[in-house]
Amino acid sequence: MFKAILITLFVSLGFLTASPAQNSQRVFEEANAQFSEANKAALTDPTKAQELYGKAILKYQLMLDQGVRSPALHINLANAYFQSGQNGYAVLHYQRAISLDPTNADATHNLKYLRGLVVDELPPSRLQAFREFVTFWHDWPFTLRLSVFVIANVVFWMLAARLFSKRSKIAYTGIAITSAVALVFGISLLSTVNRWDNSIDGVVVEREIIARQGNGMIYANAFDSPLHTGTEFGVMEKRDNWFHVQLLNNETCWLPENSVELVR
Repeated sequence: MFKAILITLFVSLGFLTASPAQNSQRVFEEANAQFSEANKAALTDPTKAQELYGKAILKYQLMLDQGVRSPALHINLANAYFQSGQNGYAVLHYQRAISLDPTNADATHNLKYLRGLVVDELPPSRLQAFREFVTFWHDWPFTLRLSVFVIANVVFWMLAARLFSKRSKIAYTGIAITSAVALVFGISLLSTVNRWDNSIDGVVVEREIIARQGNGMIYANAFDSPLHTGTEFGVMEKRDNWFHVQLLNNETCWLPENSVELVR
């Protein structure tokens, strides 16, 4: 009995004297292990898998509550929420990962996939569709756009240096083309880094909610059907406990604060 008490005391002292970073790393590794175990159990025992996903989520959330912030943490938490069927929170944490690192390819790819599973997959407006059509390269991976930008700049300066020794129409044409490419891709990269291309402020996390035409239950429904978990929006204003929001298709409505979560 005395030996057991001593062991418990030493373990407790070891936990207390460990640095916050060490504790966070340990919790992160435990959560990752439970997530991996849950993925294996999902093939043979779905009930056990859901239990393990829940435990992993609690540990990831504990780290957030302790002030840990990293794209990897939010991505892992989003993955766990997705596997447990909570798509709204999965979208939320992919967006939070992107807010910390707009160039994160994993978060961007997973979010794009998950958007296709959301019940309220809102088609873009005609203006949005046209803008996406004429700027198709902006959907390319960040690293690919960066490579094109760097190559265009290198070729530009090579052609500019060549003009000092020999002037030619081809060199002038090449300079014009490479400068245009560098400018276009530079703006695209800058837009991603500064999140100018991401107007999402929040996500519906309830299974479904009734959007209203005003900031209260007394107002009429904004749409014929409810909005469902995972629906993204930009916030236009907040009044009392309601958000006036703009959806991805530019339609507007009011949503109750207790049914949504903000990205930042």
